[in-house]
Amino acid sequence: MTKRLTFFVSVLIASLIQSCDSNPNVTASKIPVIDLESAIGSGRVFNLSDVATEIRYIPLETNDNSMMSDYLSVVYEKGMFYVISFKNFIIFDSCGKHLKTFNRTGRGPDEYMGFKSYDVDPKTGNILLTAFCQDQAFSLLSYSVDGKLEDKYSLNSTGRSMSDISFRCLDDKILTTFSVSIEDTTEVYAQVQDLTGNILKSVNKPSLKDFNDAYTNLPSPVVQKNGMSFSTSYTTRSTMRIPPRAYRYEDKMRIFLSLSDTIFTIDTALNYTPFLAINYGKYKNPSELGSNITKGEHVSISSNLFFETGSLILTQFNLRSFAHDPFEIPTQNGKGTSKNTKSFALYDKNSGELTLMNTPMPAKPGFKEDFESGPPFFPSYLSSEMYAISIIYPDKLKSFAQSNPVSPKLKSIANNLKEFDNPVVVLVKMK
Repeated sequence: MTKRLTFFVSVLIASLIQSCDSNPNVTASKIPVIDLESAIGSGRVFNLSDVATEIRYIPLETNDNSMMSDYLSVVYEKGMFYVISFKNFIIFDSCGKHLKTFNRTGRGPDEYMGFKSYDVDPKTGNILLTAFCQDQAFSLLSYSVDGKLEDKYSLNSTGRSMSDISFRCLDDKILTTFSVSIEDTTEVYAQVQDLTGNILKSVNKPSLKDFNDAYTNLPSPVVQKNGMSFSTSYTTRSTMRIPPRAYRYEDKMRIFLSLSDTIFTIDTALNYTPFLAINYGKYKNPSELGSNITKGEHVSISSNLFFETGSLILTQFNLRSFAHDPFEIPTQNGKGTSKNTKSFALYDKNSGELTLMNTPMPAKPGFKEDFESGPPFFPSYLSSEMYAISIIYPDKLKSFAQSNPVSPKLKSIANNLKEFDNPVVVLVKMK
C-alpha cells in the first residue's frame, strides 16, 4: 500500500469512528492505522534482541509457604513478582526469594467472599481486587504486600451483576470495564469514578452493527416444559459476552473491544479519543461468528495479548484459514493434534509497519531468544517500567536445555531445577 493510500485509509477510518461511536464526547482526528490486510500472507522471525536489551531466568523459591497449583498468573511491579495461584497471592522479590503468601477469602470486615479480577497498582505495589464482600457490596479492595486491607472503594455496576476489572488510574480515579453482550440494552462498557463513588464519565461501546447483524437470526433463550418443571436453553446470542481490553499506558488508559476495529484512549482530563485503528479489509467477516467463532474466512485479534511500549505494539491475531505459518500442536488428551492458526505480530509505532511473526522453532512461536539461546519468548504481562515476563515450568525448561544448545548459564539453571519446583519467571527488559 502506498503512503498516499495509507494516509487516505487512516483519514477515512478516523472519520467513520466518530460517526459509529455513540458517545458524543469522542473526537476524531488523523490516527495511525494498523494495516493488517496488507500484512497477511507473509511474516518473518524476530530476534528478542530486536526489541529488548536483556533477559533473566529467575527460579521462584520453593518452600512450604510458596507452593503453587498449576493455574498461574504472574504480574511484575515495584520489583516484585505477584503470583496468583488458585486463591492465594504469593509474592517474591526480583531475585525470586519468597516474601509473603496470603489469602483473605472469608466473611470478615477486611475479607472478600470472592474476587473476579485482580490488578497491581504500579505506584504503590498494592494488590487491587474487584471483589464481592460480605456486606453485599461490589468493591475495589486494595491490599498491601503484607495482606493488610488498605482501602475499599464501592463500585457502581450500572445495573449489571458484576464488572470485569477495575483499575486505580488517571490521577486517583477508578476505571471499571463491563463485558458486552450482543443483546445488551445498556450501552456503557466502561466508566470512570472518583474515590468516593461519584461517576465522572460513562463510555458507550463502539457501534457493533456488523456483529449485531450476524446475530440477528440466532434464536433468543428458549424455555421448555419438561413435565412439571421448566428448563431454559441458552444460545450464543444470549450468552456470549465480550470483555473489553483495558491497560495503563503512561498516565493514560487504553481500551477497546476485540470486535471493534478501533483502540481508544482515556486521558487524565477524561477525554475519550481514538488512538489507533485496525484495517481488516477483506478479512473482516463477522457473519462467520453466528455459527463458528474458531474457523472461517475472517481474522480476529486476541485482545488478551496486547502490549504497548514506547515504540512497539505486541499482539496476536487468529488468522484461521489465512494462516501463513500454521503448525500442529498435540491435543490435551495426547491422542492427536490440532492446527494452530494464531500468529503473534509486531507493530512499529514509528514506521507504521505491521509484521506477522514466524515461528523461530517448529511449533514454538514467539521471539527467537538470542541472549541465552532459550525457548522462544512472548510476554504474558508487561510492567509499567517496560519489563516483559512469562513463566516456564521446570520440566519444560529442563527438557529444552537437554535437547538444545543453550548458554552455560541457562544450562546451569535448568540442571538445578527439581521436578516439583515452582516455575521459572523469564524477565525481559524491553527497549
